[in-house]
Amino acid sequence: MSNPVLIKRFPSVWIALRYLFRRNNIYAALINWVSLLGLVLGVTILTVVTSVMNGFDQEIKGRLLGVVPHAFVERSLLSDDESEALIQTPGVVGVERLYQGEAMLSRPGVAQAVKIYGIQPEVGGGFIADSMVSGSLSLLKGAGIALGEPLVRLMGLSLGDPIILVFPAPTGSGVIPSVQRFRLVATFAVGADPDYQLAIIDIARVETLGISNAGTSGWRVTLADPLSVRSWTLPFEAPLRTWAEQFGELFRAIKIEKGIMFVLLILVVGIAAFNMLSGQALLVNDKRGDIAILSTMGAQRSAIVSVFLVQGLFVSSVGIALGLILGVTIASYADAIV
Repeated sequence: MSNPVLIKRFPSVWIALRYLFRRNNIYAALINWVSLLGLVLGVTILTVVTSVMNGFDQEIKGRLLGVVPHAFVERSLLSDDESEALIQTPGVVGVERLYQGEAMLSRPGVAQAVKIYGIQPEVGGGFIADSMVSGSLSLLKGAGIALGEPLVRLMGLSLGDPIILVFPAPTGSGVIPSVQRFRLVATFAVGADPDYQLAIIDIARVETLGISNAGTSGWRVTLADPLSVRSWTLPFEAPLRTWAEQFGELFRAIKIEKGIMFVLLILVVGIAAFNMLSGQALLVNDKRGDIAILSTMGAQRSAIVSVFLVQGLFVSSVGIALGLILGVTIASYADAIV
């Protein structure tokens, strides 16, 4: 590696590359390779874990916020002016009637608590339409019910099977169970908790059976940016619930976990960087003879320092680049690898 131009213009770079690639210096090569390997592993782990955590966060948000109401106006009736004002509110992309309640889904030998969504089959249900596995929401009219595919398998159900829902119906003398019969007409899969906890029925059925007081009737509001719900306000006075109140603690916990993992991984990379600095210190100690010769030949202290600085920068740059490439590759094929 004797390039006259490189030697003349950048002698420090030439000497640094000589130290890096000279084959007869096993000790220096070992130090460089160990430093490089440590940095590559540290950056790879940081990239993979950060990517997976961010992907998990976005996936959870996408799946949950695709099903649960971004905002829920707890008022069964709205005036024409209120409806128009709500629809025209900046950030709102959809408004539909929704009943929310709870019930016990019962089948001989099996029972499961579920959250009930009552929708208008002919115009509602856009939030779940893309996740349908079998059947159709239009079949909900009357006594139809849609359940998550995993819950259907868990309970051993098939399309067309009868299902019993037990609603807690409040009365003047207390809560009395209201037993209602439905028929499974559709299944869905969103890849999140609603697959096991959600049952969708016709809101007209809720009103016909007189079980509206077992839950809450209102209006589901879909926002263009669900994450802006904390700063979003109704154009009129009415009770309002948002997804942040229901799942805010979950996402805060995920955020804290991401922060802790990032700090720990930064420490791993820091240890790898410290290992590289230690290696450079050992290398400087090993090259004391060469340093003395360079000083005798008139080399300035800054020029000698730049030799080892260039070597360290080269090793660290290669380590970071290889770590990023390896990390991004592993993160891209994480599903196949796992």
